[in-house]
Amino acid sequence: MPEPNRPSPAGPNPTPPDAAAPAAAPAGTAGPSAAARSGSASRRAWLIWGVGAGVYVLAVFHRSSLGVAGPLATERLQLSAGQLSTFVMLQLGVYAAMQVPTGLLVDRWGPRRMLLAATLTMGIAELLFSVVTSYPLALLARGLLGMGDAMTYISVLRLAVGWFPARRYPIIASYTGLLGTAGNLIATIPLTGLLHQFGWTTTLAVAGGISIGYALLLVRKATVAPFREVAGAASSSPASGSKVVTQVRAAWRMPGGRLGFWVHFTTMAGPTVFAVLWGFPYLRQVIGLSPSSASLLMMLLVLVGLVANVTIGRMVAARPEIRTPLAVLVALAGLLGWLALVLWPGTRPPLPVVIGAVVVFAVGGPASSVAFQLARDYNPRHRISTATGMVNVGGFCGAVIGTFAVGVILDAIDGSAPTHSSTAFRAAFAAIALLTAFGLWRMLTWWLRTRAEVLLAAARGEPVPVNISRQRWELVDEAILQREWELANRVETAQQQVTKPERGAHDD
Repeated sequence: MPEPNRPSPAGPNPTPPDAAAPAAAPAGTAGPSAAARSGSASRRAWLIWGVGAGVYVLAVFHRSSLGVAGPLATERLQLSAGQLSTFVMLQLGVYAAMQVPTGLLVDRWGPRRMLLAATLTMGIAELLFSVVTSYPLALLARGLLGMGDAMTYISVLRLAVGWFPARRYPIIASYTGLLGTAGNLIATIPLTGLLHQFGWTTTLAVAGGISIGYALLLVRKATVAPFREVAGAASSSPASGSKVVTQVRAAWRMPGGRLGFWVHFTTMAGPTVFAVLWGFPYLRQVIGLSPSSASLLMMLLVLVGLVANVTIGRMVAARPEIRTPLAVLVALAGLLGWLALVLWPGTRPPLPVVIGAVVVFAVGGPASSVAFQLARDYNPRHRISTATGMVNVGGFCGAVIGTFAVGVILDAIDGSAPTHSSTAFRAAFAAIALLTAFGLWRMLTWWLRTRAEVLLAAARGEPVPVNISRQRWELVDEAILQREWELANRVETAQQQVTKPERGAHDD
Protein backbone atom coordinates (compact mmCIF):
# COMPACT_ATOMS: atom_id res chain seq x y z
CA MET A 1 0.00 0.00 0.00
CA PRO A 2 2.07 2.89 -1.22
CA GLU A 3 1.89 6.27 0.38
CA PRO A 4 -0.12 9.07 -1.23
CA ASN A 5 1.98 11.45 -3.25
CA ARG A 6 1.15 12.98 -6.59
CA PRO A 7 2.50 11.12 -9.58
CA SER A 8 4.17 12.88 -12.45
CA PRO A 9 3.17 12.48 -16.10
CA ALA A 10 6.83 12.30 -16.93
CA GLY A 11 6.99 8.67 -15.81
CA PRO A 12 8.13 6.81 -12.72
CA ASN A 13 10.34 8.29 -10.03
CA PRO A 14 9.50 11.91 -10.80
CA THR A 15 11.25 14.82 -9.14
CA PRO A 16 9.42 16.43 -6.21
CA PRO A 17 8.09 19.92 -6.94
CA ASP A 18 10.46 21.52 -4.45
CA ALA A 19 13.43 19.59 -5.79
CA ALA A 20 13.18 21.01 -9.28
CA ALA A 21 15.98 22.84 -11.01
CA PRO A 22 17.02 26.02 -9.18
CA ALA A 23 15.10 29.12 -10.10
CA ALA A 24 16.85 32.11 -11.52
CA ALA A 25 18.58 34.17 -8.86
CA PRO A 26 17.00 37.49 -8.02
CA ALA A 27 18.70 40.59 -9.25
CA GLY A 28 21.70 41.45 -7.17
CA THR A 29 22.23 37.94 -5.82
CA ALA A 30 24.47 35.10 -6.82
CA GLY A 31 23.07 32.21 -8.80
CA PRO A 32 23.04 28.62 -7.62
CA SER A 33 26.37 27.34 -6.42
CA ALA A 34 28.31 24.50 -7.96
CA ALA A 35 27.12 22.27 -5.13
CA ALA A 36 23.52 23.08 -5.97
CA ARG A 37 24.02 22.43 -9.67
CA SER A 38 25.76 19.13 -9.08
CA GLY A 39 23.39 18.00 -6.32
CA SER A 40 26.27 17.26 -3.96
CA ALA A 41 26.90 18.28 -0.35
CA SER A 42 30.21 19.89 0.57
CA ARG A 43 32.25 19.46 3.73
CA ARG A 44 31.14 22.94 4.69
CA ALA A 45 27.51 21.82 4.47
CA TRP A 46 28.17 18.92 6.84
CA LEU A 47 30.01 21.22 9.26
CA ILE A 48 27.21 23.80 9.31
CA TRP A 49 24.56 21.14 9.77
CA GLY A 50 26.67 19.47 12.49
CA VAL A 51 26.94 22.68 14.51
CA GLY A 52 23.18 23.17 14.22
CA ALA A 53 22.49 19.55 15.17
CA GLY A 54 24.65 20.05 18.26
CA VAL A 55 22.04 22.48 19.57
CA TYR A 56 19.43 19.78 19.04
CA VAL A 57 21.54 17.36 21.12
CA LEU A 58 21.50 19.87 23.96
CA ALA A 59 17.75 20.44 23.53
CA VAL A 60 16.93 16.73 23.76
CA PHE A 61 19.13 16.42 26.86
CA HIS A 62 17.40 19.31 28.63
CA ARG A 63 13.96 18.06 27.54
CA SER A 64 14.63 14.51 28.78
CA SER A 65 16.46 15.33 32.00
CA LEU A 66 13.35 15.06 34.19
CA GLY A 67 12.99 11.45 33.06
CA VAL A 68 15.59 10.45 35.67
CA ALA A 69 15.68 13.67 37.72
CA GLY A 70 11.93 13.59 38.41
CA PRO A 71 12.19 11.76 41.76
CA LEU A 72 14.82 14.27 42.95
CA ALA A 73 12.62 17.16 41.77
CA THR A 74 9.70 15.67 43.72
CA GLU A 75 11.81 15.49 46.88
CA ARG A 76 13.49 18.88 46.43
CA LEU A 77 10.30 20.82 45.68
CA GLN A 78 7.77 18.63 47.57
CA LEU A 79 5.70 17.85 44.47
CA SER A 80 2.68 15.64 43.85
CA ALA A 81 2.38 13.54 40.68
CA GLY A 82 0.11 16.19 39.16
CA GLN A 83 2.60 18.96 39.90
CA LEU A 84 5.46 16.92 38.45
CA SER A 85 3.34 16.34 35.33
CA THR A 86 2.75 20.08 35.12
CA PHE A 87 6.51 20.62 34.67
CA VAL A 88 6.60 18.51 31.55
CA MET A 89 3.15 19.61 30.42
CA LEU A 90 4.18 23.27 30.57
CA GLN A 91 7.51 22.61 28.87
CA LEU A 92 5.96 20.60 26.04
CA GLY A 93 2.95 22.92 25.86
CA VAL A 94 5.18 25.93 25.30
CA TYR A 95 7.12 23.86 22.77
CA ALA A 96 3.93 23.00 20.87
CA ALA A 97 2.56 26.55 21.00
CA MET A 98 5.86 27.91 19.65
CA GLN A 99 6.07 25.62 16.63
CA VAL A 100 4.20 27.68 14.04
CA PRO A 101 5.66 31.01 15.26
CA THR A 102 9.11 29.40 15.19
CA GLY A 103 8.54 28.21 11.62
CA LEU A 104 7.62 31.73 10.58
CA LEU A 105 10.62 33.18 12.41
CA VAL A 106 12.95 30.69 10.75
CA ASP A 107 11.47 31.65 7.38
CA ARG A 108 12.06 35.31 8.24
CA TRP A 109 15.39 35.37 10.11
CA GLY A 110 17.09 32.14 9.14
CA PRO A 111 18.10 29.07 11.15
CA ARG A 112 21.44 30.37 12.52
CA ARG A 113 19.89 33.24 14.46
CA MET A 114 17.15 30.97 15.78
CA LEU A 115 19.63 28.33 16.94
CA LEU A 116 21.71 31.03 18.66
CA ALA A 117 18.61 32.26 20.51
CA ALA A 118 17.67 28.67 21.34
CA THR A 119 20.91 27.62 23.00
CA LEU A 120 21.12 30.84 25.02
CA THR A 121 17.51 30.49 26.18
CA MET A 122 17.94 26.85 27.18
CA GLY A 123 21.18 27.61 29.04
CA ILE A 124 19.61 30.42 31.05
CA ALA A 125 16.56 28.27 31.81
CA GLU A 126 18.66 25.33 33.07
CA LEU A 127 20.76 27.65 35.24
CA LEU A 128 17.58 29.02 36.78
CA PHE A 129 16.18 25.52 37.32
CA SER A 130 19.37 24.46 39.10
CA VAL A 131 18.99 27.04 41.87
CA VAL A 132 15.24 27.46 42.37
CA THR A 133 13.64 26.12 45.53
CA SER A 134 10.01 27.13 44.87
CA TYR A 135 7.45 25.55 42.58
CA PRO A 136 6.43 28.77 40.70
CA LEU A 137 10.02 29.64 39.79
CA ALA A 138 10.65 26.07 38.73
CA LEU A 139 7.63 26.28 36.43
CA LEU A 140 9.02 29.49 34.94
CA ALA A 141 12.35 27.78 34.27
CA ARG A 142 10.74 24.77 32.54
CA GLY A 143 8.52 27.04 30.44
CA LEU A 144 11.57 29.01 29.35
CA LEU A 145 13.34 25.77 28.55
CA GLY A 146 10.42 24.71 26.35
CA MET A 147 10.66 28.00 24.49
CA GLY A 148 14.32 27.44 23.68
CA ASP A 149 13.73 23.80 22.80
CA ALA A 150 10.99 24.82 20.36
CA MET A 151 13.45 26.75 18.21
CA THR A 152 15.85 23.88 17.54
CA TYR A 153 14.47 21.05 15.42
CA ILE A 154 12.75 23.18 12.78
CA SER A 155 15.91 25.27 12.43
CA VAL A 156 18.12 22.21 11.95
CA LEU A 157 15.72 20.81 9.34
CA ARG A 158 15.82 24.17 7.55
CA LEU A 159 19.61 23.89 7.45
CA ALA A 160 19.13 20.49 5.80
CA VAL A 161 16.81 22.01 3.20
CA GLY A 162 19.24 24.83 2.43
CA TRP A 163 22.53 22.93 2.42
CA PHE A 164 21.71 19.51 0.96
CA PRO A 165 20.02 18.34 -2.23
CA ALA A 166 16.39 17.24 -1.93
CA ARG A 167 17.16 13.55 -2.40
CA ARG A 168 19.33 13.61 0.75
CA TYR A 169 16.68 15.20 2.97
CA PRO A 170 15.21 12.00 4.50
CA ILE A 171 18.69 10.74 5.41
CA ILE A 172 19.79 14.09 6.88
CA ALA A 173 16.56 14.24 8.90
CA SER A 174 17.27 10.75 10.24
CA TYR A 175 20.85 11.74 11.09
CA THR A 176 19.45 14.73 13.00
CA GLY A 177 17.26 12.41 15.04
CA LEU A 178 20.23 10.10 15.48
CA LEU A 179 22.32 12.87 17.01
CA GLY A 180 19.35 13.87 19.15
CA THR A 181 19.42 10.44 20.73
CA ALA A 182 22.88 11.30 22.04
CA GLY A 183 21.25 13.95 24.23
CA ASN A 184 18.65 11.42 25.31
CA LEU A 185 21.41 8.92 26.05
CA ILE A 186 23.28 11.37 28.28
CA ALA A 187 20.02 12.00 30.13
CA THR A 188 19.82 8.36 31.29
CA ILE A 189 22.63 6.55 33.14
CA PRO A 190 25.25 9.36 32.86
CA LEU A 191 22.86 11.96 34.28
CA THR A 192 21.79 9.57 37.04
CA GLY A 193 25.42 9.12 38.04
CA LEU A 194 26.20 12.84 37.88
CA LEU A 195 23.20 13.74 40.01
CA HIS A 196 24.23 11.14 42.58
CA GLN A 197 27.86 12.27 42.56
CA PHE A 198 27.61 16.06 42.36
CA GLY A 199 24.05 16.86 43.33
CA TRP A 200 21.19 18.74 41.74
CA THR A 201 22.56 22.30 41.61
CA THR A 202 26.06 21.57 40.30
CA THR A 203 24.95 19.08 37.66
CA LEU A 204 22.19 21.24 36.17
CA ALA A 205 24.24 24.45 36.42
CA VAL A 206 27.07 22.87 34.43
CA ALA A 207 24.53 21.68 31.83
CA GLY A 208 23.19 25.22 31.52
CA GLY A 209 26.70 26.65 31.22
CA ILE A 210 27.53 24.25 28.38
CA SER A 211 24.49 25.46 26.42
CA ILE A 212 25.48 29.10 26.90
CA GLY A 213 29.07 28.37 25.88
CA TYR A 214 27.92 26.53 22.75
CA ALA A 215 26.45 29.80 21.48
CA LEU A 216 29.98 30.90 20.52
CA LEU A 217 29.87 28.44 17.61
CA LEU A 218 26.82 30.20 16.20
CA VAL A 219 27.93 33.82 16.40
CA ARG A 220 29.73 33.90 13.06
CA LYS A 221 27.50 34.18 10.00
CA ALA A 222 27.84 31.35 7.46
CA THR A 223 27.93 31.75 3.70
CA VAL A 224 24.70 31.69 1.72
CA ALA A 225 23.14 28.22 1.47
CA PRO A 226 23.40 26.72 -2.04
CA PHE A 227 19.87 25.23 -2.19
CA ARG A 228 17.93 28.39 -1.48
CA GLU A 229 15.95 29.17 -4.61
CA VAL A 230 12.75 30.38 -2.93
CA ALA A 231 13.99 30.54 0.65
CA GLY A 232 15.62 33.89 0.04
CA ALA A 233 12.33 35.37 -1.08
CA ALA A 234 10.65 34.22 2.12
CA SER A 235 13.04 36.18 4.32
CA SER A 236 13.31 39.28 2.13
CA SER A 237 10.32 41.03 3.65
CA PRO A 238 8.60 40.97 7.03
CA ALA A 239 5.51 38.82 7.27
CA SER A 240 2.30 40.72 8.00
CA GLY A 241 -0.35 39.30 10.27
CA SER A 242 -2.60 38.45 7.34
CA LYS A 243 0.27 36.78 5.51
CA VAL A 244 1.08 34.68 8.59
CA VAL A 245 -2.52 33.52 8.89
CA THR A 246 -2.63 32.78 5.16
CA GLN A 247 0.50 30.62 5.33
CA VAL A 248 -0.74 28.64 8.32
CA ARG A 249 -4.15 28.11 6.77
CA ALA A 250 -2.61 27.02 3.48
CA ALA A 251 -0.41 24.46 5.24
CA TRP A 252 -3.32 23.16 7.33
CA ARG A 253 -5.77 22.87 4.44
CA MET A 254 -3.55 20.51 2.50
CA PRO A 255 -4.55 16.90 3.24
CA GLY A 256 -0.87 15.93 3.15
CA GLY A 257 -0.16 18.47 5.89
CA ARG A 258 -3.05 17.20 8.00
CA LEU A 259 -1.79 13.65 7.49
CA GLY A 260 1.65 14.74 8.71
CA PHE A 261 0.10 16.28 11.83
CA TRP A 262 -1.64 13.03 12.80
CA VAL A 263 1.36 10.86 11.91
CA HIS A 264 3.44 12.90 14.35
CA PHE A 265 0.68 12.91 16.97
CA THR A 266 0.19 9.15 16.90
CA THR A 267 3.74 7.86 16.60
CA MET A 268 5.39 10.30 19.01
CA ALA A 269 2.98 11.29 21.79
CA GLY A 270 2.87 8.05 23.80
CA PRO A 271 6.60 7.25 23.60
CA THR A 272 7.39 10.83 24.65
CA VAL A 273 5.22 10.51 27.76
CA PHE A 274 7.05 7.32 28.68
CA ALA A 275 10.56 8.60 27.92
CA VAL A 276 10.36 12.14 29.27
CA LEU A 277 8.63 11.56 32.61
CA TRP A 278 6.64 8.46 33.51
CA GLY A 279 8.72 5.54 32.21
CA PHE A 280 11.34 5.67 34.95
CA PRO A 281 8.85 5.85 37.87
CA TYR A 282 6.81 3.02 36.32
CA LEU A 283 9.86 0.77 36.04
CA ARG A 284 10.85 1.54 39.63
CA GLN A 285 7.48 1.47 41.38
CA VAL A 286 5.52 -1.14 39.41
CA ILE A 287 8.09 -3.43 37.81
CA GLY A 288 10.34 -3.20 40.89
CA LEU A 289 13.64 -2.43 39.15
CA SER A 290 16.56 -0.78 40.94
CA PRO A 291 17.54 2.76 39.84
CA SER A 292 20.47 1.42 37.81
CA SER A 293 18.35 -1.28 36.12
CA ALA A 294 15.59 1.21 35.33
CA SER A 295 18.17 3.61 33.87
CA LEU A 296 19.56 0.75 31.80
CA LEU A 297 16.13 0.01 30.36
CA MET A 298 15.63 3.70 29.58
CA MET A 299 18.99 3.59 27.82
CA LEU A 300 17.70 0.66 25.78
CA LEU A 301 14.86 2.93 24.69
CA VAL A 302 17.44 5.39 23.39
CA LEU A 303 19.72 2.82 21.74
CA VAL A 304 16.89 1.13 19.86
CA GLY A 305 15.74 4.57 18.74
CA LEU A 306 19.25 5.26 17.50
CA VAL A 307 19.25 2.15 15.31
CA ALA A 308 15.69 2.82 14.15
CA ASN A 309 16.60 6.37 13.12
CA VAL A 310 19.24 5.15 10.70
CA THR A 311 17.19 2.21 9.45
CA ILE A 312 13.97 4.13 8.85
CA GLY A 313 15.80 7.07 7.30
CA ARG A 314 17.49 4.87 4.72
CA MET A 315 14.33 2.86 4.06
CA VAL A 316 12.12 5.83 3.28
CA ALA A 317 14.87 7.55 1.30
CA ALA A 318 15.17 4.50 -0.95
CA ARG A 319 11.42 3.79 -1.09
CA PRO A 320 9.42 6.90 -0.19
CA GLU A 321 6.17 5.15 -1.10
CA ILE A 322 6.35 3.10 2.14
CA ARG A 323 6.48 6.10 4.47
CA THR A 324 2.87 6.32 5.60
CA PRO A 325 2.25 2.55 5.71
CA LEU A 326 5.36 2.26 7.92
CA ALA A 327 4.06 4.98 10.24
CA VAL A 328 0.69 3.20 10.49
CA LEU A 329 2.38 -0.09 11.42
CA VAL A 330 4.55 1.59 14.07
CA ALA A 331 1.53 3.36 15.56
CA LEU A 332 -0.41 0.09 15.67
CA ALA A 333 2.52 -1.66 17.36
CA GLY A 334 2.70 1.17 19.90
CA LEU A 335 -1.00 0.76 20.67
CA LEU A 336 -0.46 -2.96 21.25
CA GLY A 337 2.47 -2.15 23.55
CA TRP A 338 0.31 0.11 25.74
CA LEU A 339 -2.47 -2.47 25.82
CA ALA A 340 0.02 -5.12 26.94
CA LEU A 341 1.12 -2.99 29.90
CA VAL A 342 -2.49 -2.22 30.81
CA LEU A 343 -4.22 -5.58 30.30
CA TRP A 344 -1.58 -8.13 31.27
CA PRO A 345 -2.98 -10.44 33.99
CA GLY A 346 -1.62 -10.14 37.51
CA THR A 347 -0.17 -7.19 39.38
CA ARG A 348 2.46 -6.43 36.75
CA PRO A 349 3.57 -7.67 33.31
CA PRO A 350 6.69 -9.86 33.16
CA LEU A 351 9.99 -8.16 32.37
CA PRO A 352 10.26 -9.57 28.79
CA VAL A 353 6.87 -8.01 27.95
CA VAL A 354 8.01 -4.68 29.41
CA ILE A 355 11.24 -4.84 27.38
CA GLY A 356 9.21 -5.59 24.25
CA ALA A 357 6.98 -2.58 24.90
CA VAL A 358 10.03 -0.36 25.45
CA VAL A 359 11.52 -1.51 22.13
CA VAL A 360 8.26 -0.72 20.32
CA PHE A 361 8.03 2.71 21.95
CA ALA A 362 11.61 3.41 20.89
CA VAL A 363 10.67 3.16 17.21
CA GLY A 364 7.88 5.74 17.54
CA GLY A 365 10.17 8.78 17.57
CA PRO A 366 12.14 7.78 14.44
CA ALA A 367 8.90 6.88 12.63
CA SER A 368 7.51 10.34 13.41
CA SER A 369 10.10 11.80 11.01
CA VAL A 370 7.76 10.69 8.21
CA ALA A 371 5.57 13.64 9.19
CA PHE A 372 8.31 16.14 8.35
CA GLN A 373 8.90 14.55 4.96
CA LEU A 374 5.21 14.93 4.20
CA ALA A 375 5.39 18.60 5.23
CA ARG A 376 8.35 19.09 2.93
CA ASP A 377 6.86 17.29 -0.08
CA TYR A 378 3.45 18.97 0.05
CA ASN A 379 4.50 22.60 0.52
CA PRO A 380 6.45 25.16 -1.52
CA ARG A 381 9.93 25.87 -0.22
CA HIS A 382 9.05 29.24 1.26
CA ARG A 383 6.41 27.58 3.49
CA ILE A 384 8.37 24.50 4.57
CA SER A 385 9.34 25.81 8.01
CA THR A 386 5.78 26.92 8.75
CA ALA A 387 4.39 23.54 7.65
CA THR A 388 7.08 21.71 9.63
CA GLY A 389 6.14 23.67 12.73
CA MET A 390 2.46 22.85 12.24
CA VAL A 391 3.26 19.14 11.90
CA ASN A 392 5.54 19.23 14.95
CA VAL A 393 2.68 20.59 17.03
CA GLY A 394 0.90 17.25 16.61
CA GLY A 395 3.27 15.04 18.59
CA PHE A 396 3.88 17.53 21.37
CA CYS A 397 0.19 18.38 21.77
CA GLY A 398 -0.40 14.67 22.22
CA ALA A 399 2.49 14.46 24.69
CA VAL A 400 1.08 17.36 26.73
CA ILE A 401 -2.36 15.74 26.88
CA GLY A 402 -0.87 12.35 27.78
CA THR A 403 1.48 13.67 30.45
CA PHE A 404 -1.31 15.66 32.09
CA ALA A 405 -3.72 12.71 31.96
CA VAL A 406 -1.24 10.33 33.60
CA GLY A 407 -0.51 12.76 36.45
CA VAL A 408 -4.18 13.50 37.10
CA ILE A 409 -5.17 9.81 37.09
CA LEU A 410 -2.30 8.82 39.41
CA ASP A 411 -3.28 11.53 41.90
CA ALA A 412 -6.96 10.62 41.64
CA ILE A 413 -6.31 6.97 42.53
CA ASP A 414 -3.37 7.17 44.96
CA GLY A 415 -3.68 10.73 46.23
CA SER A 416 -0.42 12.46 47.13
CA ALA A 417 1.43 9.23 47.91
CA PRO A 418 5.16 9.35 47.05
CA THR A 419 4.84 6.09 45.11
CA HIS A 420 2.01 4.80 42.94
CA SER A 421 0.34 1.43 42.63
CA SER A 422 0.11 -0.91 39.68
CA THR A 423 -3.63 -0.20 39.49
CA ALA A 424 -3.03 3.53 39.20
CA PHE A 425 -0.44 3.13 36.46
CA ARG A 426 -2.69 0.73 34.54
CA ALA A 427 -5.49 3.28 34.54
CA ALA A 428 -3.12 6.08 33.60
CA PHE A 429 -1.55 4.12 30.73
CA ALA A 430 -5.03 3.18 29.50
CA ALA A 431 -5.50 6.89 28.79
CA ILE A 432 -2.35 6.81 26.61
CA ALA A 433 -3.69 3.77 24.76
CA LEU A 434 -6.95 5.62 24.11
CA LEU A 435 -5.02 8.67 22.88
CA THR A 436 -2.97 6.49 20.52
CA ALA A 437 -6.10 4.77 19.17
CA PHE A 438 -7.71 8.15 18.46
CA GLY A 439 -4.61 9.36 16.62
CA LEU A 440 -4.45 6.16 14.58
CA TRP A 441 -8.06 6.64 13.49
CA ARG A 442 -7.37 10.23 12.37
CA MET A 443 -4.17 9.17 10.62
CA LEU A 444 -5.99 6.54 8.58
CA THR A 445 -8.77 9.02 7.75
CA TRP A 446 -6.40 11.63 6.34
CA TRP A 447 -4.28 9.02 4.58
CA LEU A 448 -7.34 7.96 2.57
CA ARG A 449 -8.31 11.57 1.87
CA THR A 450 -4.80 12.42 0.77
CA ARG A 451 -4.68 9.42 -1.52
CA ALA A 452 -7.97 10.49 -3.10
CA GLU A 453 -6.64 13.97 -3.83
CA VAL A 454 -3.41 12.55 -5.20
CA LEU A 455 -5.13 10.08 -7.50
CA LEU A 456 -7.26 12.90 -8.92
CA ALA A 457 -4.16 15.03 -9.42
CA ALA A 458 -2.45 12.10 -11.14
CA ALA A 459 -5.37 11.70 -13.52
CA ARG A 460 -4.98 15.39 -14.45
CA GLY A 461 -1.27 14.86 -15.11
CA GLU A 462 -0.03 17.02 -12.24
CA PRO A 463 3.48 16.24 -10.92
CA VAL A 464 4.05 14.82 -7.43
CA PRO A 465 6.96 13.09 -5.65
CA VAL A 466 5.78 9.46 -5.81
CA ASN A 467 3.49 7.47 -8.09
CA ILE A 468 0.68 5.46 -6.55
CA SER A 469 -1.81 2.93 -7.91
CA ARG A 470 -5.52 2.91 -7.15
CA GLN A 471 -6.66 0.25 -4.66
CA ARG A 472 -10.14 -1.17 -4.15
CA TRP A 473 -10.57 0.66 -0.87
CA GLU A 474 -9.91 4.17 -2.24
CA LEU A 475 -12.38 7.02 -1.63
CA VAL A 476 -12.41 7.85 -5.36
CA ASP A 477 -13.60 5.34 -7.98
CA GLU A 478 -12.14 4.47 -11.36
CA ALA A 479 -14.86 6.26 -13.35
CA ILE A 480 -14.05 9.62 -11.78
CA LEU A 481 -10.35 9.15 -12.43
CA GLN A 482 -11.07 8.25 -16.04
CA ARG A 483 -13.14 11.43 -16.51
CA GLU A 484 -10.36 13.55 -15.02
CA TRP A 485 -7.84 11.93 -17.35
CA GLU A 486 -10.01 12.48 -20.43
CA LEU A 487 -10.63 16.11 -19.49
CA ALA A 488 -6.90 16.73 -19.01
CA ASN A 489 -6.18 15.16 -22.40
CA ARG A 490 -8.77 17.34 -24.13
CA VAL A 491 -7.30 20.46 -22.55
CA GLU A 492 -3.78 19.45 -23.57
CA THR A 493 -4.91 18.70 -27.15
CA ALA A 494 -6.65 22.08 -27.39
CA GLN A 495 -3.54 23.85 -26.16
CA GLN A 496 -1.41 22.06 -28.74
CA GLN A 497 -3.79 23.03 -31.53
CA VAL A 498 -3.61 26.65 -30.46
CA THR A 499 0.18 26.54 -30.27
CA LYS A 500 0.76 25.00 -33.74
CA PRO A 501 -0.77 27.88 -35.81
CA GLU A 502 1.20 30.38 -33.74
CA ARG A 503 4.43 28.56 -34.49
CA GLY A 504 3.51 28.34 -38.21
CA ALA A 505 2.85 32.07 -38.39
CA HIS A 506 6.16 32.74 -36.67
CA ASP A 507 8.01 30.50 -39.18
CA ASP A 508 6.43 32.39 -42.14
